[in-house]
Amino acid sequence: MTARKTNKTTPAPRFAHYAEKEATPTMQAYADWLTRETGYAVDVQSVVLASWLRGEFQKSEENQTRIADAASAREQAKTDRAERKAEREAAAKERAAKKAAAEAKRIERAKAVLAAAEAKTEEKAA
Repeated sequence: MTARKTNKTTPAPRFAHYAEKEATPTMQAYADWLTRETGYAVDVQSVVLASWLRGEFQKSEENQTRIADAASAREQAKTDRAERKAEREAAAKERAAKKAAAEAKRIERAKAVLAAAEAKTEEKAA
């Protein structure tokens, strides 16, 4: 297997030499297993490259940035959920306070009506 041909003025990609490596027996067995288990015809050379270069990808600046961005997005989503929850709770408290105030007002009106009725009763009795 040979590496991809490159223009003489363009330097070869950093890991081009890995494309020339042959599959180990384990890599070949893994590719065969993947094909058998998924029904997808796995390209053995892709398994070779993935096996050799996974660690390089994991520590790459691009991947580390992706990981940090994903963590930041999760944290922002968590903050947003907490803010929405606080807003819902504040709105619920406000509704409860308005309901309690309306109930207190209704009770005061009922007491006033009762007091007026008692006054009339006392007036008639006197």
